[in-house]
Amino acid sequence: MNVILDSERDRRTLAWLVEQVGECALEKACTRLAGQRKPYPSNLAKILGLEPPERLTRPSRAQVQANLAAARKLLAGPPRT
Repeated sequence: MNVILDSERDRRTLAWLVEQVGECALEKACTRLAGQRKPYPSNLAKILGLEPPERLTRPSRAQVQANLAAARKLLAGPPRT
């Protein structure tokens, strides 16, 4: 299955979709994408007639903390010697 995962939200949505319908149904949904639609989890959900819950749009506390730590590291710049 060649699903495009560009973000942590995409990963959470894909995991939710697998829980809801299983991998086999997702693979079939990939083959039903019309035109230039790409296999993003959101497009697959539409094909399957599902709407992911709102809680999937928000990152976990751990992910927020990791993102903040990465931003702080970038802002601090290279270590001084």
